[in-house]
Amino acid sequence: MRPADSRWIILPLALVILSLGIWIYWPGIASPWMLDDRSNLAVVGHLGEGFGGAADYVFGNRSGPLGRPVSMASFVLEELYLDAGVSGSKRVNIVLHAVNGALVMWLLSLLLAHARVPRHRWFALLGGAAWLLAPLYVSTVLYVVQRMAMLSTLFMLLSCIVYCYWRSRLFRGVAGWGLFGALLCSVAAAVLSKENGVLVVPVLVLLEVLWFGARDSAGTRNPLLRRVSLSLLSAGAVVALLLFALFFDRIKAGYARRGFDLDERVMTQARALWDYLAQLVWPDLPRMGLFHDDYPVSTSLQAPPETAYAVAAWLLLIPLGLLLLRSRPGQLLVCAVLIFLVGHAIESSVFALELYFEHRNYFPGVGVFLLLVTALGLLSRRWPPLAAPLLAWLAVYVLVLAVQTGSQVQLWSSAPLLRLNYVNHHPESFRANEEMALHLAAVGALDSALDYSRRAAQLSATERVGDWQIRDLALHCLAGRDIPPARFAELATVNAQRPFAVVSTFNGFTKVLQSGRCSPTDTAAFADRMAEVFLAQEDAATASANFYSILAGLANSLEQYARAHAYMQKFLALSPGSVRGLLMQLHFSTALGLEQERQNLMAQLGELEAAGKLDAGERQTLALYR
Repeated sequence: MRPADSRWIILPLALVILSLGIWIYWPGIASPWMLDDRSNLAVVGHLGEGFGGAADYVFGNRSGPLGRPVSMASFVLEELYLDAGVSGSKRVNIVLHAVNGALVMWLLSLLLAHARVPRHRWFALLGGAAWLLAPLYVSTVLYVVQRMAMLSTLFMLLSCIVYCYWRSRLFRGVAGWGLFGALLCSVAAAVLSKENGVLVVPVLVLLEVLWFGARDSAGTRNPLLRRVSLSLLSAGAVVALLLFALFFDRIKAGYARRGFDLDERVMTQARALWDYLAQLVWPDLPRMGLFHDDYPVSTSLQAPPETAYAVAAWLLLIPLGLLLLRSRPGQLLVCAVLIFLVGHAIESSVFALELYFEHRNYFPGVGVFLLLVTALGLLSRRWPPLAAPLLAWLAVYVLVLAVQTGSQVQLWSSAPLLRLNYVNHHPESFRANEEMALHLAAVGALDSALDYSRRAAQLSATERVGDWQIRDLALHCLAGRDIPPARFAELATVNAQRPFAVVSTFNGFTKVLQSGRCSPTDTAAFADRMAEVFLAQEDAATASANFYSILAGLANSLEQYARAHAYMQKFLALSPGSVRGLLMQLHFSTALGLEQERQNLMAQLGELEAAGKLDAGERQTLALYR
């Protein structure tokens, strides 16, 4: 081993690079809550004392089918022991990103060593540094709720690293049950952090089949491991196709509330994946950020024209990949590409998710930088004199990424600058215009805020006129201005039978009302108008259950218990088994002296409690009425 390749030089340099990454990201702790941060995490701030309340938050999240308890546990522990607000959450994310950067360096070193890349530790160090300092990840690291993606990636990386050591022991004739148990725990933790973590299983199979080739570092092949890994690869492909066929109708049904269909999404993702690759390797900073709801939908192969080129390029990669598989170096390159694609198999495939989000590249990007350093390492192995200049240029590339990431973090460190940047570079984004409207209202520029609100309404594919009207009411209050009476009179007059569609906008305005940002007169006027709309004896408007729950909460805060009771009746008609709804109605019936209804609700809730359907907080609330 060359002295320059010694780990005693690499380790201090790795610590310097990781510290540099933390230093570059640190100004970003001043950035605000973003998008899902509010709905997913703000509630954690209301944690009560005791494990019961904490357990409710850990196991009660509904962000995904499994609840993501590992990620939620991190937020709960942070609230209990750090309690530093949004800046504290971002500090945790920054440190977690550095830890993941170290794991990427470690994994790349193990993989490149097996591939017999010269100076593999140096290539791994710089490849991991490129991943750590990629500007595309700023919107992941400083978007607090994306800790879910970061924790999932952490355990996916740990799974890959543990697998490398476990298979090494296997080749030495040692079962390695401890490492195998650690591997299973890492995979489980990845899945319970975010459901994407399950993709580490096909990644491990790909590593065994293509990267390791069922061989140890000396080239000795294990035939049994070869057969098992190939069988798992084939079985996994068959299972994926069967699941797609089995759930095809459900997948298609998910597009009912999207502005695109399954075919359009698949064509759009062909473009998006190439765009992700370009943004990882050679970033276009002005287009980066959190808001990409303006990403163009591919309605055909010619609209936009780039769609045909993107699809053709992916199709051409198939014969090229088959050709590369005939050689050992080619297998390594194909493996890296497939890690990127498999990492996108859930969020960038057939499911009815939004079209474009940068955080989807957090784990798949490992495959991109593995491809980069593998290609450079193979060149160095073929022509050894190239190793030093390639490493030097790779170091320059990392420095360029560091500077670019620093500029992005500076944008995120200023909420006004961040919003201005978004609306300038994404003028067709509904979210960018809405955020700008809210910001301008908060600084008193109501007229400009209303202009951006109007623009947002024009761009939205889901808003109704009523949602736009509700947002404008909120803007008046945020700007410290009284709401003109005419605004209440015209509210919910368009699409009168079902005037509202966006729960988040409606809920946001009621929170503004309850916080005292609106005058008592305006709050009362809104409550009266909603009663006219939804509680009319004839031709009352309708809404989804959540709207009634929100209105019941508002009426309760105004001590209008009869209205609250009426709203909750409508809510329970749509969600009859809701424990939260039953508890709220118990409160209202008690306040109104409806003793018979109160007894019926107590009996119903008692049955649910006996069946274990109430969490700790709900049991405590029920006990107050006994």
